[in-house]
Amino acid sequence: MTAPASVPAALERLATALGPGFSTVLVHQAGRAPRLVVVDRQTQAATEVYADEDGRFGWPWAEPATVTDDPLAAAHHVTTVLRGLR
Repeated sequence: MTAPASVPAALERLATALGPGFSTVLVHQAGRAPRLVVVDRQTQAATEVYADEDGRFGWPWAEPATVTDDPLAAAHHVTTVLRGLR
């Protein structure tokens, strides 16, 4: 399974948009979709974020969260989930 080139690039844009408050690692494993491991430096909460070829970010446990062409909106959504903000 090879991910489209746009998938890792989208995850990298999300990592940049999250900024220094988060530790991020882009993970590539044979046979699995690329994913971004995100750890909130403030709360130590962690999650994995995936991007799909249709331009959406999501989690393994939920529907797609937002579009990949808006990494700032996606970063806000990830921050909300990890920090429990409403």
